[in-house]
Amino acid sequence: MSTSSPVVVAVAMAAAGTSVACTPPPAPSPLSGHQPALSRLGTPDDYRGERLYRTLCRSCHGDHGRGDTALARELSPAPGDLARGNFKYRSTPSGALPTDRDLLRTLYVGIPGTAMVGLANLLPLRALYALVRQVKLRSPRFAVEGSSEPMKLAAPSAGGTPSAARGADLFRVQGCPRCHGPDGDGHGPLAAGLKDALDRPIRPRDFTRGVFRSGFTRADVVRAFSTGLNGTPMPALADDVSAAARHDLAAHLISLSAGRSPVLRYLESRPGWVEPLTAAPR
Repeated sequence: MSTSSPVVVAVAMAAAGTSVACTPPPAPSPLSGHQPALSRLGTPDDYRGERLYRTLCRSCHGDHGRGDTALARELSPAPGDLARGNFKYRSTPSGALPTDRDLLRTLYVGIPGTAMVGLANLLPLRALYALVRQVKLRSPRFAVEGSSEPMKLAAPSAGGTPSAARGADLFRVQGCPRCHGPDGDGHGPLAAGLKDALDRPIRPRDFTRGVFRSGFTRADVVRAFSTGLNGTPMPALADDVSAAARHDLAAHLISLSAGRSPVLRYLESRPGWVEPLTAAPR
């Protein structure tokens, strides 16, 4: 989805049935009460979901969600092909479709380092749920397969705090430098030849920049390489690496950009911080 101008935002909020002011009001706090399940929110037309999609999403993802628009061809990374159903950022197993909650989270917080902006401060949650429906309508996989259950990702063992040093050892043992490079800067020997599911060149993540597209907390990083990134060469590690070792690896990756990322510095100063949408009642 593309970055929106104030005019586009105003149109989108009008389409959602919300009042338009000079500056967009903040989204209602997910912590203020129970959020209704998607199945109880009615049809997309109830909340003008189609109009919202056309206003906010069509310029990059296209009418049918294929990500083949003129603007999409100018973006790097390219917008996701919603029609194929290869969603990278999920809580579900490798190859599986995301949950409604996964899709809602992407719309809510966006994907850092890309043109996909978060809509939390632009639209109320009910409008975001309507956009979730629009995304699902554009991939026939949802009608055939349905959403999968999220993986149960264990917390680090009670034996101690995750270790970046142990994570650095695992980084080497797992062969991560072949793509990400020995310093984690995305310049491994295989990096130049990597392609995604659409045969487009794709670059491995440069962890030294401190931009984590799946989210900035250690739990977010663990989730990303536990489930793998569908449609990319990044495999899932959940079956091969223990939960404690995955938390060590995440600690190492985060340490590679220590001091460079304002978001990471913010989180380091607030160790008890929890993403509001994550903490909301289900």
